Amino acid sequence: MREHVDSQRKKKAFVFSVLLTALASAVQSFGDTPSKLVHAEMETDLVPSPAKFDVLLPPNYESIQEPLPVLIWLHGGSNGKNHIERRLRTPIESAWASGILSPVVIIAPITGNSYYVDWKDGTQKWEEFITGELLSNVRTLFNTQNNRAGTVIAGASAGGQGTLRIALRNPEIFVAAVAMEPGFEPVLRFEDVDLSRFSGDSAKRFLNPRFGKPVDAEYWAERHPPTIVVRHAKKIRDSKLKLRIEAGDEDANLTWLSAELIHRLLFDAGIRHEFYIEYGAAHTGRSLPRRLHDSFAFVERSLHPEGPDPEALRHLEGAKKNGRFKPRTPNQLDYESVYFPTE
Repeated sequence: MREHVDSQRKKKAFVFSVLLTALASAVQSFGDTPSKLVHAEMETDLVPSPAKFDVLLPPNYESIQEPLPVLIWLHGGSNGKNHIERRLRTPIESAWASGILSPVVIIAPITGNSYYVDWKDGTQKWEEFITGELLSNVRTLFNTQNNRAGTVIAGASAGGQGTLRIALRNPEIFVAAVAMEPGFEPVLRFEDVDLSRFSGDSAKRFLNPRFGKPVDAEYWAERHPPTIVVRHAKKIRDSKLKLRIEAGDEDANLTWLSAELIHRLLFDAGIRHEFYIEYGAAHTGRSLPRRLHDSFAFVERSLHPEGPDPEALRHLEGAKKNGRFKPRTPNQLDYESVYFPTE
């Protein structure tokens, strides 16, 4: 990761186009002052410039003295324009109002179809931009915490896979990561990727700039969430990154397969995580608001741990005394795969 730009470059970087959609917003607001949506842009050499990003500030932001945590939110497979307003603002404000989530500063980079990866052809370096210049500049501009304990990354669909890639490769930056319905191929080798779903030469047009022409299988593997777990399990485990992965079992994009694969790998690697497949939930639709609230609740627990539970500690001590308890280790369930015939 390259060093942050110097102070003069930072001043130049803050070329802001600001729209404070506060009192004029038609979105539900609450508290003494409503949340504020800031549309911003900054100069950079890492991705197409100026790089645009949205910032959602919580209600009463100006009166909050303590620095707030940062939640980086990665949009799905759209261009990302107005994503907070269209998809995220209402459930976020509901979570704030109900106490599910404490005040945080939400950053949503507008990346287009970037795939949240540093492109092999060198033209776009999204992982480096998000973890470096973007995060640094946001911390300078807003009243935010400047540490790992106050930094979370999350996203859905393409943003879910981007969340896993960036968090698993950079666990020292984030205290927690939430991947909702992550969209990546549920395989461990590039040669097993099903390219038949692409029409014409669309596979080449998508893959070649990002992963090489022809595709560099090693470059791909170092940036593919499942193989990141396989190759860097100890680093991830030792980092104590708090992970949540979820999907719906009726997702037409089959992200439940991707979520299930990475869950099994994390489990066998002895890496703690929260995993949930919701019965009857799809990629879009009515399940998303409650699933977002569940994810925000995980973010809240990650940012503000509840502390020791006396009853749970007593139970643990009893389990240790009678020999029932065993610490978590890799390959803890040593079993052979069971074959179930299809009908």
